[in-house]
Amino acid sequence: MTKGALATYGVVLPHTFRKDIREHFMSCISSTMELFDETTDLLLTRGLEIRSPYIPYLEEVDMVETQGFLAGWLGKQRPLMAAEITHLYSNIQTNHLASALLTGFGQVVHCADLKGYMKRVKNITKKHIEVFTSYLQDNALPSPHNWDDLVLPIKESPFSDKLMMYHTSLISAAGVGNYGTALSASLRRDIAADYTRFFGEIGLFAEDGLNLLINNTWFERPPHAIDSH
Repeated sequence: MTKGALATYGVVLPHTFRKDIREHFMSCISSTMELFDETTDLLLTRGLEIRSPYIPYLEEVDMVETQGFLAGWLGKQRPLMAAEITHLYSNIQTNHLASALLTGFGQVVHCADLKGYMKRVKNITKKHIEVFTSYLQDNALPSPHNWDDLVLPIKESPFSDKLMMYHTSLISAAGVGNYGTALSASLRRDIAADYTRFFGEIGLFAEDGLNLLINNTWFERPPHAIDSH
């Protein structure tokens, strides 16, 4: 949650102009950074933090001289860049988190439509994890493990269907943002193509979630421009 908050606050701050609002978001960023730091220290102390793969340090500058650097489907494929590894690993983690969260939600949600929607999320995350993991494995790199086994088998919901559906929609929105950022940093054509495909897939899925929110009168109209027509 702190990683998502830092990304969101960082996007909002450059677009605010009122001094009190800027100060508010700067305070939010500062407190979230502190919370992220404390959380990371706690995970490391407990041995629960999942570290990204290690890669060797560069010994010298190596300039790209051919267009083959961008290739991905045919011919010899270059090793993954550090940025590509980081995003693949991070997106596997977030998909595992979404899968575990929705495993729990799916056990206790009451509305059949929401239960079916959450099941679709799990199927999507499974497919995306398999594709991202294959890139790491092809480069002899480890991938994060799943957390579904940590979900307790309960039947009584601690949350309302509305709150669980809101979090599910938030996961979809975060996925769109994560994949867009990863796409901009991935120069191999095959990886970029998969991010583009998954980006569209999550976008359509998020729209279905928005329709469920609207059908249940759970979606509050955001601030908008005046109707000039």
